[in-house]
Amino acid sequence: MIIDGMMHLEVVGEYWNGLVEEVIEHYDAAGIDKGVVLATWMPSRESNDLTRTACEKYPDRFIPFGHVRPIDDWQSELKRITQEFGWIGLKLHQGELKHGGPDIVATTRAIVELAARLGIRLVKIHLVDYPAIDTLTHDFPEIIWILPHMGCYGQWHEMRRYCELARNRRNVYLDTCAVHNYYDFGKAFGWAGIDKVTFATDGHEFSPLVEKAKIDTLRLPTPFRTPRLTKEEYDLIMGGTMARLLGLS
Repeated sequence: MIIDGMMHLEVVGEYWNGLVEEVIEHYDAAGIDKGVVLATWMPSRESNDLTRTACEKYPDRFIPFGHVRPIDDWQSELKRITQEFGWIGLKLHQGELKHGGPDIVATTRAIVELAARLGIRLVKIHLVDYPAIDTLTHDFPEIIWILPHMGCYGQWHEMRRYCELARNRRNVYLDTCAVHNYYDFGKAFGWAGIDKVTFATDGHEFSPLVEKAKIDTLRLPTPFRTPRLTKEEYDLIMGGTMARLLGLS
């Protein structure tokens, strides 16, 4: 089973009628069975209602993650998505977290503390700040942290650092989406460990076909002479590990 670890049901906050059906069309073309879906860059309640509606329409294809912004009533929204919806995953983004005050770690800590108490088990966080990620993942060992873009979007020279954090910290995982330096994947997967890397697309802005091809190519010889992915390794990255984290296997 191929699982996309992060599909946006918007494009930087823009949503249009038929977008969800476009996602399904892309999934069918790429051979993706299921996707973790969410919405960001809009008010928390609106984003979660959008996600819930899509998951009710395609329950066999979509797995919901919640979303909150610190400028909203995030406490009430966390209670709604956990107690009313029963969701166990949460998406946070530094572009929104920074509006919660000058200390982004304190803002994130407050949200994650309540989320963990309410039953959130997985947090997918875009926060390209190694000291902050090191602190937060250490202080919340009960949370599974998944770092999009191999943890280092826009700071690709830092990839090894995030990979080694994932290797050395039990509760830290990475995802492959929207990595421009995808030609470093062969080395990066070795640094992190195959079991710490999960496939994701960061659609609907990024193409599932393209993002999947970045992993598919590692089943062939590479000019960097890194080992080609075995079937077992490919299956773990493309869905096996994510299925385990989501409780699907």
